[in-house]
Amino acid sequence: MKTVGIIAEFNPFHNGHKFLIEESKKRTGADYCIVVMSGDFVQRGAPAITDKFTRAKSALDSGADLVLELPSYYALGSAEYFASGAVSLLNKLNFVDYLCFGSESENIDLLFNIADILNEESDSFKRNIKENVKSGKSYASSRESAVFSELCAINSSICECDKEADIKKALTLPNSILATEYLRALRKANSHITPVMIKRIGESYHSTDLTEYSSATAIRNSIKKTSDGKLTLEDSVKNAMPETSFKLLNDKLLREEFVKEDILDNLLYYKLLQNKGDFTAFLDINESLSNKIDKATDKYKTFDGFCNILKSKDLSYTRISRCLMHILLDIKACNMQEYKADNFTSFIRILGQKKSSFPLLAEIGEDSEIPVINRLKDAEKILDPLPLQLLNETLAASKVYNLLCGQKNVSEFSLPPIIL
Repeated sequence: MKTVGIIAEFNPFHNGHKFLIEESKKRTGADYCIVVMSGDFVQRGAPAITDKFTRAKSALDSGADLVLELPSYYALGSAEYFASGAVSLLNKLNFVDYLCFGSESENIDLLFNIADILNEESDSFKRNIKENVKSGKSYASSRESAVFSELCAINSSICECDKEADIKKALTLPNSILATEYLRALRKANSHITPVMIKRIGESYHSTDLTEYSSATAIRNSIKKTSDGKLTLEDSVKNAMPETSFKLLNDKLLREEFVKEDILDNLLYYKLLQNKGDFTAFLDINESLSNKIDKATDKYKTFDGFCNILKSKDLSYTRISRCLMHILLDIKACNMQEYKADNFTSFIRILGQKKSSFPLLAEIGEDSEIPVINRLKDAEKILDPLPLQLLNETLAASKVYNLLCGQKNVSEFSLPPIIL
């Protein structure tokens, strides 16, 4: 039995995602596809467009066999933490043969070289970053220059003029950045999983064009108001999404089961006031950013507006948005250090499965290093204190998500995994 893993957000699920699942099975000859998927919040620092069970159902309908939840600490982490948490989960299953991922770059050897440089962090690499930052470059630009120098030291032919574009693409484009982090995580874990890179097709991550292979960004931007004030998807989006995925998302919008921006705006403002003075306990927030947030709180009007107030050359909108989500959801730096020391993911939570995937569950029962949470009420008996804390943090994030959707009384304890 061959199994391929995919790490995803499906925010929302579209034709590009369906292609990735189908192509992954085709390239590897895998019998089953396991997806590790973000829960109710996604890595760019935002609530997901629909809840995790709806997105899991879309994936199962389009070729996935089993969907597992990526805990909120990793789903809302940096690219490094996102990748490390997800790869750790696949690794601890002990039977996943391949990890497939999309990338704008087609050069996996180049990405492996970059991954090794970032993992090693040689003295020359750190010195190069320090000198570039001192000269006035942003940290991201300084790191890019340092990686380029290290690559040239490894093999001067890598850094020929005609290859500079490939290196820049590998270091700056979203899917290539994540691809590199997956390779870093696999290397660190000395994993037996074989990485397989698939060239991303269709529009770029940030593109707003609607085509057969539109980006998730374009689909999210296509949501419009109807004459009676309700939200719906433009008809043109039908060509960019599998039928089931389109229907599930549109039904959620028409039933108004989506995040209400005014609730998000008010809830974050309350959390900012509650913690005013010092935000350094939250993940990814250093003293400089904490002071910046504190000084700007009096100007707060909306979540989006506040991100725009805080962003700068060195701090992207996404980085700010993610940090604000850490404040909203009480995601603390000290907790992440504990989870990292515990080798990240320490339990398996199934969001959905196909009936035909039951052999996978038997495999998990026999081979997995970590326990499966089939029923949430059993978690306290099954999990050690630290994994239980991580599960409870993830459940708390989902409670906030339901609150943002105006669904205060939804309990995950009453929501069984999706079975198709």
